[in-house]
Amino acid sequence: MRKLLLAICVVSSAAYAQDTTINYKGQPPAAAMAPSLSAFGNDVCTVPVVGAISSTVFGISAGSMYTDANCERIKLAREMGNQGLKVAAVALLCQDDRVWDAMVMSGSPCPIDGLIGDAARNEWIKQKPKKFEKLYGQVPPLVPVTVPKD
Repeated sequence: MRKLLLAICVVSSAAYAQDTTINYKGQPPAAAMAPSLSAFGNDVCTVPVVGAISSTVFGISAGSMYTDANCERIKLAREMGNQGLKVAAVALLCQDDRVWDAMVMSGSPCPIDGLIGDAARNEWIKQKPKKFEKLYGQVPPLVPVTVPKD
């Protein structure tokens, strides 16, 4: 009985003792493929950002979408202007500090709390004097505003 058991062990170890060598010499490594992301049309404020990198051992790829907030703001302001809401469209654009600075420097301050013109300028000076200090070095004086009476 011992001889039979020993023979089986020898046969099974001989079955697993084989080696196979695969030679990949001259073959290129597998490439990482960047995912395909699309933004259809020319009136879209979303930009696809994709990338991939690979080496001889592994590869990785990723993709995402970037939304341009300023592009969205411009499109929203354009649509509000088309609907006849001109003051609201300007107020929306004034959320960008560059637009706000340009409006003040041109003598047409951005609307605030339903006020426009000199009344809006005075309110901006009261609420955000630091913005004027940044532009002019000091807070300008308030402008007298006459309110028409009915």
